[in-house]
Amino acid sequence: MSFDILITLQLYFGSSIALFENLPELSDVFVAALPARRTRTDNSKLFAFHKRITKNLATNSCIKLNIGGTVYFVRALTLQNHSETERLVKLARSDVSARINYCDSFIPDSNEYYFERSPKLFDSIFKFYLSGHLHRPLDVCVEEFREELTYWNISETEISSCCWQQTTQTQKDEADVKCAESGIECISVKSRTIRQRIYGICDGDGSRISNFFVFISISFVLISVAGLIIGSIKDFQIPVMKKPAVKQAINCTNDCNDNIAWEPLPLFTYTESLCICWFTMEYIVRFVVAPNRLSFFCAVMNIVDLLAIVPFFLEIALSFFGIDVESLSDIKGALLVVRVLRVLRVVRILKLGRYSSGMKTFALTLKSSARQLGMMGMVLSTGVVFFSTLLYFVEKDEPDSPFISIPAAFWWAIVTMTTVGYGDYVPVTTAGKLIACGAIISGVLVLALPITIIVDNFMKISNK
Repeated sequence: MSFDILITLQLYFGSSIALFENLPELSDVFVAALPARRTRTDNSKLFAFHKRITKNLATNSCIKLNIGGTVYFVRALTLQNHSETERLVKLARSDVSARINYCDSFIPDSNEYYFERSPKLFDSIFKFYLSGHLHRPLDVCVEEFREELTYWNISETEISSCCWQQTTQTQKDEADVKCAESGIECISVKSRTIRQRIYGICDGDGSRISNFFVFISISFVLISVAGLIIGSIKDFQIPVMKKPAVKQAINCTNDCNDNIAWEPLPLFTYTESLCICWFTMEYIVRFVVAPNRLSFFCAVMNIVDLLAIVPFFLEIALSFFGIDVESLSDIKGALLVVRVLRVLRVVRILKLGRYSSGMKTFALTLKSSARQLGMMGMVLSTGVVFFSTLLYFVEKDEPDSPFISIPAAFWWAIVTMTTVGYGDYVPVTTAGKLIACGAIISGVLVLALPITIIVDNFMKISNK
């Protein structure tokens, strides 16, 4: 009993009693004095005194927590007001000898319970016990924060509503980048079926086979884009005679030069055909092994893959029916079809976004900044309409004024507010120039304010 009272007094009065541990002779004197004191004091009063001290110790005593070298002081009563399943609550409610089970180590010289954890992450935990509100720092990864909560046995439901939505949205966005764009569910490697493993290889799951597959795909994309670019140079083209798209569609009396078209060398044609074969095979394999084919069709990157191969097969289909794509440009209205087919070839460069973490980060930044971008677009549109209307009424009566209507002034307002200053349309009156100054200043303000938020979102995402 004497030893228990000694420990109780030591913890209650703090370091002032700690000298009894370091000076055995004083400790013996103190212990020896207890029976003498007990002869002068009723035993029931001594037990009541011991019980009162123990109770006071459990409620008002301070516990010293050493978190990775940073010391925190917290009352035991503060911790006991929380769920009894949490690690620190168990530590506070346990006996002195049992508290070692809930910490990594105990430092007897300073009576500190040591935890080998990050002080930066524990700051949020400490504030949670003080205020009852759990907030996740914006610069802390969601998974890292969840691991910290798991260690301290704190439920995720304790996260405040202001941070809960942001935490779940961030987690969803990260999952979207990793899984949703590819149309495959995130499943552990061990539990995957053969079909899911094949899709993981095609989608880049980090294995050696997957890395080799990604390398081949990127090579074909680069070769295809390089062939498209180099094939547009005149030195790498050959003249060919046009075939009439439809009989009687071309006047045979036209000069022969009008029937000559320039096409890339056959080498580029063969290279493009080889690349398209690879893209087609890759797309078919992805579609066959996709767990959810509807999600596969709706995924952005899969739409890009489809647009990259459609023009090639559309040209083959037209040739099968005896229609030359190049000769379609001679038919009124068909030129748009030719241009669309040619423009869609450029979509192949977007296939690199599937394998580029930088482009994925940029896409996720735009997605997380959709609200700010929408606000900027709305304010910019309002400014374009406002300044275009002002300039039209000021400049419309001027001779040779290019602002013949409000829609005609939209182009000027857009290039002015975005500070591009194309220079093809300019106001000539003093009032018009003042309006232009207002448009420039407004454009700078409109574009500058959301940029800081977008950059901040980019830094947060890139650091995860």
